[in-house]
Amino acid sequence: MAPVPWDSVVTINRALCQAQNAEPLTNPAGVETAQRLWDAAVNRSMTVRDAFDVCRQTHKAGPFVFNNGNTFAAVGHTLAETLLRSLPPVEAQILRTTIGHYICGLIGNGELQQVMKHVEPLLERATPTSAATTQSPAPTPTPSVPLGLPRQQEA
Repeated sequence: MAPVPWDSVVTINRALCQAQNAEPLTNPAGVETAQRLWDAAVNRSMTVRDAFDVCRQTHKAGPFVFNNGNTFAAVGHTLAETLLRSLPPVEAQILRTTIGHYICGLIGNGELQQVMKHVEPLLERATPTSAATTQSPAPTPTPSVPLGLPRQQEA
């Protein structure tokens, strides 16, 4: 989580809102809870999978009025970029969509684990060690809008 401090999360939300001509409004109680959760996780060592759980919990706090789900899905995609780049395009898109849906609460842990299990052999062939599954890459400067997610997410 260290590569993505809270200020970067706010910047991603602002960029997503700006792209849709929406005001980047926040929910004061949600922002306080979300930032506290995020800041507690930033300095902890964790797997990418654990980072998805932090994104999911923070999304659930509902800090942003618009693009709340898309913001945290974009962060999840950024954290998983090394994994996604090592997969064939179709499997990368399946995993990318699954990550976004998991973070936004549209699917549960079982579905995420099922997709991760499906792509695991492809990841093992692509990378000789499992280091790529436990390290987070540096964030990309431009947030992506995840495919298959509604434009607005409510907490």
